[in-house]
This record gives sequence, C-alpha cells and structure tokens, in this order.
Amino acid sequence: MKKLYVVVTMDCERPNSETHASASGPPDYATSEIWTRAYADIAGGYGWPVTFFIHPESAQNQAPLFHEFERAGHCLALHLHPWRYDGKRFPAECGGLTEEALRAALTDATLDWTAAMGKRPLYFRPGAMSGNDALYRVLADLGFRGAGASMPGRLYPHTYSIWSGAEPDPHRAHSFFRQLAGDLDLVNMPSSVDFSTIIHRNGCWFHWDLRPDWPEADYETIARNIVRQIKGRDPAIPCINQVTHNDHDYTDLDDRHCRHYRRSLAAIVTACAEEGFEPVGATLADICEMALERPPVARPLELASGKIIYRPGPSREIRL
Repeated sequence: MKKLYVVVTMDCERPNSETHASASGPPDYATSEIWTRAYADIAGGYGWPVTFFIHPESAQNQAPLFHEFERAGHCLALHLHPWRYDGKRFPAECGGLTEEALRAALTDATLDWTAAMGKRPLYFRPGAMSGNDALYRVLADLGFRGAGASMPGRLYPHTYSIWSGAEPDPHRAHSFFRQLAGDLDLVNMPSSVDFSTIIHRNGCWFHWDLRPDWPEADYETIARNIVRQIKGRDPAIPCINQVTHNDHDYTDLDDRHCRHYRRSLAAIVTACAEEGFEPVGATLADICEMALERPPVARPLELASGKIIYRPGPSREIRL
C-alpha cells in the first residue's frame, strides 16, 4: 500500500495581548501551553508527530515545553510575523518587505530563536503564508533547509499572500519565482487544499483546507477531495499538510475547534482508506529529507535565436 504522509502543524504565536486584539494567538503563555499540549496529544492518538512553527517570543517564554516536544519526536521551526516581532523596523508581513528588510527580519528572529532554544532553526513558516519572490532565496542564503510557506490558490492581497498557480506538492524551491519548483537546496511543503471549490470573500480568494478554524466546513468531503487529487497528481512525495494556530482550547471536547480538529484527522484516515493509501505521520524535517533526495528541477525554457521557447511536458487530466 502506498504511503501518504500526514504532517500536522501548528503556528505557535505570541499572545495577542502583546500584539493586537484581532491577531491570532492565545491570551497568555500559560494557556498556550495547555492548548498546545492537548493539540499534540490528539495527533499523538494517531501516532502522528506535530511540526511546531514557533514565533521568537514564544520560544523565549516556552523553551522547556518545546524542548520536551522535540524529545518526544516533534519538529521545531521558526515562525514569523515581522510586524508583530518588530513593527517599527518591519511594518508588514514577510511578503510586504524588501529583500534587504526581509533578510534583516529573518536574521534577527533566527538569532533570538537560537538564543532561546540553544540551537538554530532549520525550518520556517511565514505568518499569513505571506511571501514574495525573495523569500526562498533569503531562506536558503541563511541556511534554512525547508519551509511551509505556500497556500496554493490563496489570494490575500492585504497580507501579501498571493499563491495562484503555486506548486501543490513538496518540492525544491525556486530562487527567484516563488510559484515554481526549482533548484535550491531548500524545500517548500505547501499547505494542502481542495482545488474543487474556490471561495471568494471580502476581496480574497482561497480553497478549503483542513484547518479546524472554519465555522462550517464539510471536513469529510474536503479530506476526500484532497486525497483523490493527490492520487490523481501522483507526486513523488504524497503529503497532506494541515495548519492551525495555538489560539483555541483543544482540551474542551465541546469547543468547535477541538471538534473540527478531531473530525479532520479522522476524515484523513477514512479518505486514505478509500483511496488505498496508508496514512503515515511525518514532520516537515522528514518531508525535506525526502525532497532533497530528488534532483533539482530544470525549467522547460530554452533560449534559441533570441526567442524563449516553451516545451510542455505530457498532459494529464485530473478529474475532481
């Protein structure tokens, strides 16, 4: 039976009392620890580890918790909303910064995270999935091995999160065009989305994904569609990447987010069984190791007689 790697993730934000009342995040660090432990325990019921993307301030205030998680087999990574980290110097999400400012923000955040955790981060996720064409190049230059940066199909102009046409499966990142696979020694693991539906709200476009935050969503259908689409694409590394934040109570079985989280994990298992996959827990580090074993991608463009020629590969129809 073919494996489908399930990567459960969480963005570990600093409390929104330190940033903005409307921002994602827990009320305080003590509450965050309780909710984060419960989230890990639920995934652990399936034998699946969690990849924790940790904002620098959360690393500084919760280092013992995350060291404990790492010893238990979970993966630790850097998370960053530049405007929440140092709003005077970096007044935007990652995609809204110049390459120079982005490099400075990531350098400083990495140093703070390293001082807190006693080791440097090798993996990264930008807040709001925000990124521009400098993101992967800067990450590679700074020594990162992987990112969970993209949300295929997301168009959120206000957060500089534009991922229309982005690669849907784990791949080596491109040095100057974020939408394509490329030749960097840096892997991007996209968030998994259901391409069968496009939602338009408040000037934004997106596809359903498996985060437990949706007020109303048919998680069984979303999971079934995602797994069927992965099967149709037949990628080198079949992977479901689920996202959320540390801002809801996963100890409360009556909490909507807790119910949806449990429901989404069960839906993944059911969808895998229907499509002949074995769901196997993995971390971003595991996905990166597999992807870096693959050769770099040479783009199908040639320069001949002063003209750029596109030579398409074989077509494949995917029925949704």
